[in-house]
Amino acid sequence: MRNAPSVSYLVGRSAFLGGLTVGVGVLGMAAVLLVITYGQLFAGLLLVPVWLVWALAAWRMRSRQVHGRLTWSAKESEWSWSSAAYLHGVGLSRVERVYDLQAWILLRLHNPDGARIWVWAERQRDPVHWDALRRALRAHA
Repeated sequence: MRNAPSVSYLVGRSAFLGGLTVGVGVLGMAAVLLVITYGQLFAGLLLVPVWLVWALAAWRMRSRQVHGRLTWSAKESEWSWSSAAYLHGVGLSRVERVYDLQAWILLRLHNPDGARIWVWAERQRDPVHWDALRRALRAHA
């Protein structure tokens, strides 16, 4: 298993996370409207700013998500990351699988400077190379 194939995979903004965020936002607003509708006007009006702060935080998180290319080189036995911030790529000291949902994987990338980058890998982006990425992640965890 240590000889996982070389693979290059585009990762970044997650449609899964975006859908989950929108769903939670809609449920939150529905809860606020139910509170207002069923006679708790004051409590509902207090919840509106809470929901707005949550919505702003969710939008900010979504807009700050990075995207780039994660590459495993079997020949050099190393991970690398290239993105708008790392145009020429940077070697990674470690790639962690934080949460694995089979079709989506939350990854934490560690560069040699100690910075951590959180990204989502999704099967739908490149189904042909998905299994190769999963093998590389498992073999070199």
